[in-house]
Amino acid sequence: MRPPAIVIGSGFGGLAAAARLQARGYDVTLLEALEQPGGRASVFRDKGFTYDAGPTILTAPFLIDELFALSGKKTSDYLRIVPCKPFYRIAWHDGVSFEYTGRQEEMEEQVRRIAPEDLEGYRKFVGETHAIFQRAFLELADQPFTHFTDMLRVAPDLIRLRSDRSVWQMACRHVKNQRIREVLSFHPLLVGGNPFQSSSIYAMIHYLEREWGVHFAMGGTGALVQALVKLLEDLGGKLRLNSPVEELLVENGAAAGVRLRSGEVLRAKVVVSNADVSNFYQKRVASGHRRKWTDGRLRRMRYSMSLFLIYFGTNRT
Repeated sequence: MRPPAIVIGSGFGGLAAAARLQARGYDVTLLEALEQPGGRASVFRDKGFTYDAGPTILTAPFLIDELFALSGKKTSDYLRIVPCKPFYRIAWHDGVSFEYTGRQEEMEEQVRRIAPEDLEGYRKFVGETHAIFQRAFLELADQPFTHFTDMLRVAPDLIRLRSDRSVWQMACRHVKNQRIREVLSFHPLLVGGNPFQSSSIYAMIHYLEREWGVHFAMGGTGALVQALVKLLEDLGGKLRLNSPVEELLVENGAAAGVRLRSGEVLRAKVVVSNADVSNFYQKRVASGHRRKWTDGRLRRMRYSMSLFLIYFGTNRT
């Protein structure tokens, strides 16, 4: 008999965790408070148009392939993912634009067209992003950082990579043209960061995209959400919508299940939360089960900036 597992929140992290647990032999129930799955990757429709409310592009599709493969499935059986070319088209108010791709020669041609004096600086920027990508993504991205000593272990690398600088400062160090600086530093915006404040570690996205490309899921991000829901259900897992969690049940210092807002109690051997961290700890974990400093620490934290999004619908190409 499969041991029960509960995953809270059906964003990408929750969907991936649920599928992995189900594939490893658990009986998974994925709980979603809202009427549709996806979390920040929700979908809404208006006047015949379908909009992805959150993320729109994929920058490491091999991770999706890995998730399906762990379940004995193929991504292509559930979803069509296509490469974008160019990755981005960056346009300024005066009509100048930059075709951002993953090919060195094409990028150099774009830099040469706008600011030929920055060509060598751009090459040095790429070299530095490769070093950051190698250490921060390939070697550390899948490593847990659950203790202070884990951070101490990588502190020398962070110092060597100058993670104290912002992405903007790193770009300014290598190139002088304002437009090229903007081209090389906008990536933190994609994850809710401020280029003027976000650590230069985020510059690794420049090389990550060059390594695996930028892709689009046909049908939008919502199609990827539905593909992951279908994967979970094909494996035998269950998704419950309109099922907000009221409280995490704790027994002998360990999570033992949840109580829903409806009053229903669900017990499990494993509980995974993909809900908002601050909100969940403060409102769903009883104070008697939290360390005394938890609330104060959460209140002092600086959170990433919000995004102001404008959604356009067009029937023209």
